[in-house]
Amino acid sequence: MDEQELISHIEDLGLSNKEARVYVAALAVGPASVQRLADQSGIKRVTVYVVLESLIGLGLISQSTKGKKTVFVPEDPSNLQRLIDKRQIELQQQKKNFESIMPQLAALGSSPRENATVRLYDSADGIKSLMRTFIKEAVGTEDHAVVGFSNLDQLYSYFPEFRQTHSNPDRLRNNIRSRFLYSSSEGPIMKQFDRETQRVSRWIPQAEFPNQGDFTVVGDHIMLLAFEGKHPVGITIASAELAQGLRVMFDLAWKAAEKYN
Repeated sequence: MDEQELISHIEDLGLSNKEARVYVAALAVGPASVQRLADQSGIKRVTVYVVLESLIGLGLISQSTKGKKTVFVPEDPSNLQRLIDKRQIELQQQKKNFESIMPQLAALGSSPRENATVRLYDSADGIKSLMRTFIKEAVGTEDHAVVGFSNLDQLYSYFPEFRQTHSNPDRLRNNIRSRFLYSSSEGPIMKQFDRETQRVSRWIPQAEFPNQGDFTVVGDHIMLLAFEGKHPVGITIASAELAQGLRVMFDLAWKAAEKYN
C-alpha cells in the first residue's frame, strides 16, 4: 500500500486530508520540528502549526522538548481506534435523535392536502424508496384495496427479490392483500403462489396486450412505473378522483382477463 492510499484510509476514519498527511509524516520521521513535518508532508509550515493543534487535541500527536527545541511526537496508531469509537457514539446519538423526531415528521407528512400531489422519481434508489413508501399507504385499508397491473418480465428484471418471494416483500410483511393483473413470457406463473402471498392474480397474453408499464392503486394514491430505457421513471399521484377512475378501468380489465385464466 503506497503512502497516498494509506492517507486515504486514514481520512476515512474522520481526519482531514492535511491531518492525515501530517500524522503519516510524523510516523515516518518520528519526533520532529514543525519545519521537518512541513517538508515531509508537503504542507506549508504555517498550516502545519494549525494541523498539529488539531492532532494534539485528538490525542494523535504530543509535544516534547529536545534540547532547546520543541518537537512533535506521533502517538501509537492504535489511538486511531478512538476516532472510530467516537463516530459510533455520534451515530447512535443521531439515531436516537431521529427516532425522537420521527413521530413529528410523520404527523407533518400526513397533514391533509386539498390539491392533488404529483411526485416524479427518475433514479434506481428513488424508485426503490418510492416502492417502500407507497406500500405504507396500504396499511389498514380494506381487503383487495391494492390493485395493480404489471409487465412481470420487466418487474422481475428490475426487482429480482420479487421473483424470490413471488410478490412485493414489503406488501407481504405488512399482510396487505391485493388483486394483480400481469403479462409474462413464462405464462400464468403467479396463480400457484396466490394463496401464500395473500393475492388474487390473473394473467394476460403479452402478444395480445403489449403492456410496457406498471401501475398500482391503493386508497387515493396511484403509482406509475416505467422500467424500459436507461433511466427508470416512477410517478406517484395523490388524487381520490383519479384513483377511483383507475380502479374502474382495472375492474373492467379484471373481468376481461377472466377468459385467459
